[in-house]
Amino acid sequence: MKLSKLLAFVREYLIAISSFLLIFLLTLFIYSETKKKALERNEKLFELKALQATQALELRMRDYTQILVGAKALFVASDTVTREDWAQYYSTLKLEENYPGIQGVGYSHFINSDELPAHIKRLRKEGFEDYAIRPDTPRANYTSIIYLEPLDKRNRRAIGYDMFSDSVRRSAMQMARDTRKPAMSGKVRLVQETGVDEQAGFLIYLPIYEDNAEPEAIKERQRLIKGFVYSPFRAKDLMMAIWGSNYNDLDIEVYDGTSLGKNDLLYSTDSVLHYHDAKKRELDMLNTLSISNQTWRLYFSAKPSFARSADTELPYFILLGGTIISLLMFFIIWSLINTRRSNSLKQTITDNATAALFMMDAEGYCTFMNPAAEEMTGYTLEEIKRKPLHNMIHHTRPDGRPYPIEECPLDRALPTNNNMRSHEDVFIRKNGEFFSVTVAAHPIIENGLPTATIIEVRDITEEKRAQQAIIESEARFRTMADNAPVIISILDIWKQSVYVNRQWLDFSGQSFEDSINFGWQQIIHPQDLPGFDEQYNNALASESDFSVEVRMRRHDGQYRWMVVTCTPRVGADGEFLGHISSAIDITDIKEADRKVKQNAELLQKLFLEVPALVGLVRASDQQYLLANPLYRKLFGHRLLVGKTLREAHPELEYQGIFEEIKKVFETGSPFVGKEVPLMVDSHNNGNQTQGYFNIVIQPLMDAKGKPEAVLIFAVEVTELVKARTKLVSTNEELSLKNMELLRTNNDLDNFVYTASHDLKSPIANMEGLSNLLRDILEGKLESEDKQLLDMLADAIDKLKRTIADLAEITKVQKGLHAKAEPLVFEQVLQDVMLDIDSLARESNANVQVDFQVKNLLYARKNLRSIIYNLVSNALKYRKPDLRPEVHISTYQEGEYVVLRVQDNGLGIKKGQEQKLFNMFKRLHNHVEGTGIGLYIVKRIIENNGGRIELESELGQGTTFRVYFKQTPVEEAVNPQQV
Repeated sequence: MKLSKLLAFVREYLIAISSFLLIFLLTLFIYSETKKKALERNEKLFELKALQATQALELRMRDYTQILVGAKALFVASDTVTREDWAQYYSTLKLEENYPGIQGVGYSHFINSDELPAHIKRLRKEGFEDYAIRPDTPRANYTSIIYLEPLDKRNRRAIGYDMFSDSVRRSAMQMARDTRKPAMSGKVRLVQETGVDEQAGFLIYLPIYEDNAEPEAIKERQRLIKGFVYSPFRAKDLMMAIWGSNYNDLDIEVYDGTSLGKNDLLYSTDSVLHYHDAKKRELDMLNTLSISNQTWRLYFSAKPSFARSADTELPYFILLGGTIISLLMFFIIWSLINTRRSNSLKQTITDNATAALFMMDAEGYCTFMNPAAEEMTGYTLEEIKRKPLHNMIHHTRPDGRPYPIEECPLDRALPTNNNMRSHEDVFIRKNGEFFSVTVAAHPIIENGLPTATIIEVRDITEEKRAQQAIIESEARFRTMADNAPVIISILDIWKQSVYVNRQWLDFSGQSFEDSINFGWQQIIHPQDLPGFDEQYNNALASESDFSVEVRMRRHDGQYRWMVVTCTPRVGADGEFLGHISSAIDITDIKEADRKVKQNAELLQKLFLEVPALVGLVRASDQQYLLANPLYRKLFGHRLLVGKTLREAHPELEYQGIFEEIKKVFETGSPFVGKEVPLMVDSHNNGNQTQGYFNIVIQPLMDAKGKPEAVLIFAVEVTELVKARTKLVSTNEELSLKNMELLRTNNDLDNFVYTASHDLKSPIANMEGLSNLLRDILEGKLESEDKQLLDMLADAIDKLKRTIADLAEITKVQKGLHAKAEPLVFEQVLQDVMLDIDSLARESNANVQVDFQVKNLLYARKNLRSIIYNLVSNALKYRKPDLRPEVHISTYQEGEYVVLRVQDNGLGIKKGQEQKLFNMFKRLHNHVEGTGIGLYIVKRIIENNGGRIELESELGQGTTFRVYFKQTPVEEAVNPQQV
């Protein structure tokens, strides 16, 4: 198909296409030849410039070599060349003006090791006070730079340097010495470099022999060597001086040696090394240059700007201009052909027009339509020409089936050269409406080939409807239909409604005009319309009836479920005319069915998923009707439904449950049992286990008020009963243990109190006897005896304090349940400070207070003991060389009131925090104490539901936090009450 279209296009526009191809091919030929010449010229120009650059470098290097030859001649012509002679020679050459790029001209003297001291002494006398040969490693021979002009700051750095110590320089010097010819070194870093703008360097050497000799043998040359005249070069300065700006359109890379490695690079005009770039430039060249026994490789590549010239761009201008000219020629000729053809077609259409006219080309597209055709179809020419004419107005049969274009007589009229007259058919308007027409088609032949078809169309819809009205007894049917209690619609074979009754209009809220044709499609739910259409098309094809449930939109916008029944209708001679449709509202019936199903599903889900035992037993024969999974699981998943109670549960006989169910059947009153004990065979193995159940047996009444079934609802509470029984037993055991512990604690407290009380008198006697013995033996005691009495007195004091602490612990134990009262932190602190006033004055302590929570409900004695121990410890365990700082504060943290005491004292080591609260435990022994205070504090706090925390760092201080478990006292406390 595409090939035939292409051939037709070529035949129609042969002259235009030929003109375009002729001019365009000529343009391509000229473009190709011009571009080839331009490329050849560029290549030759590039090679010439690269050669010129290479020759410029080679000639300049020869000039520098000749300069060294002249310098050697100076040595040959003179017995002695002084520094002034060398400077005079250099200035005479004017190298900066004539040969820019050279770093200088110098002389390196060959020195034996025995001549070294005299050599250094001579050079220092010449004004180089710090002169020394570098490097200073001892060796048999030295070559030191002694002359170098111009003697600027950079070259002065080279004086005294032994170039023979460097392997690269030494290789070139040896080559010059052994060949008597100039020799160039490889790539080196010149000693003149300062670290700023560093460049690669190289040197050229020319040997000078003793007595101006020209020895022939190599050994003689090595023996008679006197020194070297040489020139150092900085590669970048040299290349820029030689080439300048003459080669700005080239990138040049100079490599030392033949390997062209990146480390061998001497000089490059660009930061990118194009020789090593993966993508090479269009024009490039690699040259080799040999200078003084050294090989250089020069790589040239043309910059993009090299090819930008009038000559190189001329081919593209030719190509662009020729293409534009050939296109212009094509469009001019194409336009002339179309104009001639259009005028001819218009004349033909005018001569044949009778009604609605269409012009259809060979591909089936509409190329012309008159106003009558636009009015008939509803399309404009621009709209209808988007697709083949058949696909716009003739694509579907009246029964909804597609109408293939191959079967369309209008489309086949042109290929078959068939004149068609008075052909009746059905077309489709833009709004989708079918209408009947008569059609005439006239093919147009040009040059013996069919090119277009003129189509004449006449609308006969009204005639068809008039014929249908004559056949049917419309008046009688309307009367009957308008009074029928159903919605009625009459449809033709094209699915267009031709009549609707009054119930239809009342239901839909549409006018009669809106309801006919395809108005029925507007009120069917969009989701139901495809299924309805499918059944309708099948019924049309088979001329049969059908019934379907769909949702139709009522006049208030609500969709109602309708059952639609369509029955075929026939004419007087039996021909099929369409369908008669009737619709009945079944929304209420559907809603009732839905609710019944929903309730049934909910009841079934509840029955299956409820976390309880549920069974249903019929009254007439006491057989199971239902049993949920948990109910069946309790009885080992045995079969229950269809069996009587006694058949299903023989083990429940004589346990009273059957009697309760029977009583419910007889009385109609429900039974409620709590923790009913039952022996159940839950594994169907004959072994019964006891369980406890909360049971409800609910009767279900029939219409006469008599039980027709009972619902058994039970929840197993066996574990709950067992747990409660076990809890009662455990509580009794705990009560006995508690009473025994209380008796033990009382006995211990009484023992401690009695022991401390009974020991006081013997200790007092021991103390009195010790003092009496000291008085009697006063003046008679030796120092050792006196020390023993002092130790005895100390032991008695410690024993007294221990007994006092034991008594204090007993008091604390007795006071644990002391009555709590509202207390003010500040007042309790003032009371404590009075007791430790002497300690505070002695230490010059700074005590700072911040009571955010001012009051506390606590036992007075216990709170005073806590504050006393914490504050007194902060003062006692202070640093001897630092004024003690004690910060005391309170604040609320959750359900706790927190007392914070912080000091800057001695502190303790990490890991010893918990040891501090042990009885009789002391971590600092330079202060008197028993180690019982913090133990008492911790016990008081924990026995009152609180806790104490400690943070300390050795040498930095300690922080105590006491958490009192109670809410703060908000109301003010009267000091007099306190």
